Amino acid sequence: MSRTARTRGTRVRRAARVRSATLVVAAGLVAGACTQTDVPESLPGPTTTTTEAPAAAPPAPAGCSETTVTASLRPDGPATGEVAAGSYMAGIQERGRLRVGVDVSTLQFSSVNPFTGEFEGFDIDIAKEVAAALLGSPDAIELVAIPYSERLNVLTGENQVDVVVDTFTINCRREEEIDFSSEYFTSQQKLLVRQDDDATGIADMAERPVCAAAGSTSIDNINALPEPRPDAVPVTEQADCLVLLQQGQVDAISTDDTILAGMVAQDPNVRILPQGFSAEPYGIGLPPNRPEWVRYVNAVLEDVRATGRWDALYDRWLFDLM
Repeated sequence: MSRTARTRGTRVRRAARVRSATLVVAAGLVAGACTQTDVPESLPGPTTTTTEAPAAAPPAPAGCSETTVTASLRPDGPATGEVAAGSYMAGIQERGRLRVGVDVSTLQFSSVNPFTGEFEGFDIDIAKEVAAALLGSPDAIELVAIPYSERLNVLTGENQVDVVVDTFTINCRREEEIDFSSEYFTSQQKLLVRQDDDATGIADMAERPVCAAAGSTSIDNINALPEPRPDAVPVTEQADCLVLLQQGQVDAISTDDTILAGMVAQDPNVRILPQGFSAEPYGIGLPPNRPEWVRYVNAVLEDVRATGRWDALYDRWLFDLM
């Protein structure tokens, strides 16, 4: 859901967070009375080193376009605790918790509060809405910390997570491998630079190193720009880009404006360039071939929108950033 009524570009007024403290607590702390966190051993851990340059993104599948990619299955009815026996939802109820793939350091969307040790943010609260509908408690969730590059793998692997709620852009390439909910937020891809950089837009980044998360649409969008384009520098964890920028190893960071706003809150020596160059519709990532689960999650989102809870979550986490 886009928040066009809110004026983008408002100066960030949130207090700064310390990134290092966030990463230290991410792997093992328990957030809330029933909420658990987990980092699967099979996944790579956070790193401040860059990864291998990704291959160019394959062309979009036939029949998929920017105008159709956000289409999703309609709900069968309201999302309640009464679900069909043998359904995907019934399996989650039997387990007693919803397994949620999240980021550990996207401020205001999904990060660990270094003072409380709890995961918090807009995406965390969206995941709690699903748990509350299906399991009767927003705290009946197990939060699995994952790198951006592993968001598809944890949904296609064997029973790793039930949902990924992680500023996850819906695109045609991803829809070949997983399913998505309906769109619940829209951002724009922009650039973050140091305050003393004279750049005014993407054209000024030609052949300069620009950091973005490996496996993200941001990397794909950079590599799809006409020559001369920026030199894309991929990292495993989105937050590592800020470290590289601070160290002078890259000249800019390119990702969603919502994520960049959180970085500005951490470092007043950086700024977001106003020019956006790609719309980024967020959806909840879901395992493939589970249409009943897609319809159920969409029913939750429909209820969140209709009751005003979406607006309340936006005001709590994002209003001061946008």
